[in-house]
Amino acid sequence: MNSKYPLLYSSLMAAVIFGIFHFVADSFYFYWTYWWSDMVMHFLAGVVGGLATYSVLFESGLWRRNSQTALMRVIIVLFCVMTVGVAWEWLEYINGMTYAPEGYLIDTLSDLVLDGLGALIANLICVRSNARVNG
Repeated sequence: MNSKYPLLYSSLMAAVIFGIFHFVADSFYFYWTYWWSDMVMHFLAGVVGGLATYSVLFESGLWRRNSQTALMRVIIVLFCVMTVGVAWEWLEYINGMTYAPEGYLIDTLSDLVLDGLGALIANLICVRSNARVNG
């Protein structure tokens, strides 16, 4: 991919693939049939969100790329992804989309951990990609 923003295009492709996976999972009731499908989707959402956040904030020049250390970039991206993850879980709660009230706390914590893990993997991909590009 020969472009000015390869991570942005990669994150857009990942978002499209994520959208297709979600459409299929919802259409064929995978979320209700396979208990682990929600976990996979939260992990993938963290990866997509992490790639998109990193590329928009750091690759686009919105923030100077060299102004933050790699650790600070990881923390910023993780914070952004986790903010969206918490907002999503809150949206599920206020709209009554909690199907197992007795296991809701564990499900929510699991979802947030997987969102964060996906964001960390995305950060690893981005940092390695930038190291390869910048020599």
